Amino acid sequence: MGEPPKLPLYTTKAHVFQIDPATKKSWLAKSKEAVNISFYFDTIKSSFKILSIDSGKAILNCTITHGMVFTRTSQKFGQWADAKAGTVYGLGFPNEVELTKFLEKFNEVKSTIGSGASPEGTLTKHYTVQIVTPPLTLRGEQQANGYYAGGSSGPGSIKSISSASTGSVEDGSTQSPGSHRSSSSSSESQLKYENDRLKKALAQSSANSKKWESEFQTLKNNNARLTAALQESAVNVEKWKEQLNNYKEENTRLRKKTSSTGSVGSTSSNTDPMEQRLHETEIKLKRKEEEINRLSQHSGDELRILRDKNTELVRRIQMLESERKHTEKAKNANENIKWTQANDVRHEMEAKMKELSSLQHKMNSLFKNS
Repeated sequence: MGEPPKLPLYTTKAHVFQIDPATKKSWLAKSKEAVNISFYFDTIKSSFKILSIDSGKAILNCTITHGMVFTRTSQKFGQWADAKAGTVYGLGFPNEVELTKFLEKFNEVKSTIGSGASPEGTLTKHYTVQIVTPPLTLRGEQQANGYYAGGSSGPGSIKSISSASTGSVEDGSTQSPGSHRSSSSSSESQLKYENDRLKKALAQSSANSKKWESEFQTLKNNNARLTAALQESAVNVEKWKEQLNNYKEENTRLRKKTSSTGSVGSTSSNTDPMEQRLHETEIKLKRKEEEINRLSQHSGDELRILRDKNTELVRRIQMLESERKHTEKAKNANENIKWTQANDVRHEMEAKMKELSSLQHKMNSLFKNS
């Protein structure tokens, strides 16, 4: 390694990972915490390098070539293949902004290599050291497989990307535009699959919501009808009680009248109709009392049944309302996931379009020179 300048061309902080040489599917942590990642220009070999030193030991020493491609695999994680070293490096950044800056610097250095311009004329404006608050310390292979919850950096994502990168390492050749198109096609297919899955989930959620709304309306109508019947029954009981009181008052009045007639010494011809009427009134009164008792008992049983049904309806209404709110939350979460994935793919496509444009420009320049 040549003698680097005293100041780096660009510095940021990130966690350093390296692909497992045995499996090619998982990451090995090279640093226990965020360390400085710097771009240097080797004046002796006239080459650009990415260096990272931790505790006096170089944990990352990579010479940048024009064929290297830095791939963003999530909002805060990116990787590239080093064909010369036969490995794949990964960097975990504290936020998406730092990842974007590193990607831009990586592409800018590649552009400088292709154009043959001197680093002093192209990158002097970047001779500043950026101090970034380091993220939480991550440990082990699980750190890379689930690095930051902001993006899709699960084992499946690492496996597919690291496989593509490993292929470039084994071949030891520069990636062609066809490989960019293949990666873009793979990203589009993944996004299409996720969109279809989300559409099915939303359609099912919408159908369930309509079904629950219909059942909820039916329960409300049944509850209103039962409440009206209960009120009508209560009114009828009050009317029957009032009628019973009237019969009792009439019976008392007739008794008093009969007693008064007997004390005066009226003839039996005058008292017989009164006694007969009194007897008929008592019979009617007894029938009414029996009917009221029967209706009261029936109303009480019906009232208990209606109350039980009303309690059950209220419980089901509350349950349906809770399920409806849960469905709305799930729908909003699915929309957020869909938007995040689309945004990630858009950023990745923009980066690849820039790389393709740069590569086309270099190829045009080579054709003109030839």
